Amino acid sequence: MFIAGEASGDAHAADLITALRAQAPDVIVFGAGGPKMKAAGMELLLDLTEHAVVGLVEVLKNYRKFRRIFWDLVREAEKRKPDAVVLVDFPGFNLRFAAQMKQRGIKVIYYISPQLWAWHASRAKQIERDVDLMLVIFPFEKEWYAKHAPKLRVEFVGHPFAETVKNEVGGIKREKKLVLLMPGSREREVAKIWPIMSQVVDRMPADVTFIAAAVNKEMAEMMMYHPRVEVEVGKAHELMQRAALAITASGTATMECAFYKCPMIVVYKVNWLTYIVGSMVVTVNWLAMPNVIANRAIIPEFIQEDAKPGRIAIIARALLEDDGTAEMMQYELSKVVATLGGAGASERAARLILATNGHE
Repeated sequence: MFIAGEASGDAHAADLITALRAQAPDVIVFGAGGPKMKAAGMELLLDLTEHAVVGLVEVLKNYRKFRRIFWDLVREAEKRKPDAVVLVDFPGFNLRFAAQMKQRGIKVIYYISPQLWAWHASRAKQIERDVDLMLVIFPFEKEWYAKHAPKLRVEFVGHPFAETVKNEVGGIKREKKLVLLMPGSREREVAKIWPIMSQVVDRMPADVTFIAAAVNKEMAEMMMYHPRVEVEVGKAHELMQRAALAITASGTATMECAFYKCPMIVVYKVNWLTYIVGSMVVTVNWLAMPNVIANRAIIPEFIQEDAKPGRIAIIARALLEDDGTAEMMQYELSKVVATLGGAGASERAARLILATNGHE
């Protein structure tokens, strides 16, 4: 049984399901996730990616719906008794699900660790209790768990996006005046961040071209109203290779840009209550994952009240006009990517999952 709850989790879980079925063709996979997992051969009980929300206020508003979904999936696991449940990221939901599975004697494998090192070290003990195998995608996470949850079995499998990059046709030329805008993959994210990005566009020189990458048609419709911005659905990876600069929300996209060596600026804004609560528990100095891995600010971050269009536009112009600054950022991003283990994360993860269930 698989559970993934966001667009990025759906993509990574789909690759893992494909690898599992290649190594063990008789494996049966069911669960909740998204269209990519279904296309990879999973029996999709529920499209959880349709319900993805961000922030404390949004989660509270949707509490009843998530509670109903949660217990429906627990009952499904009870009924079908899978050999293992594979939980992919999505910690607010999946950590609670892990506890229910543990109580029922069902093996729990977690793929792509919640970022406990950033916001919630106290949860490490809960994971140690409820999870049988943790598969991590950043090397420092293995060391972190060794310190905070020494009894937990943790394996570093590498970053799944390395495989995507390896399999794509390269050779796309960067366009010196093209800026890619990525305001996020969830409705509330886009609603907060897109107006800031639109105002950045207004402050940029007339010869700069802008393309916004949307994850679906609904998100595209939220971005259609700026005369200088073309909106594309489903072309983010191609655009990361073409653009001279990306202005992106924090999240998976920052690592994808790093793999493509696309210079970037990170912009993030959430509901004020979510931000206040978050700032009380966050223990890292940066939001963008390449900065966290490098342990210093190689990418400019404009978070919450700092996300001022005028300030962002000044840095964007500097990166477009100064080749040396952009090239230095590309060099730093390639150093970050070099620490992530190369292609084959899904295959390594599939082997470990099958071995844990007695398939060698």
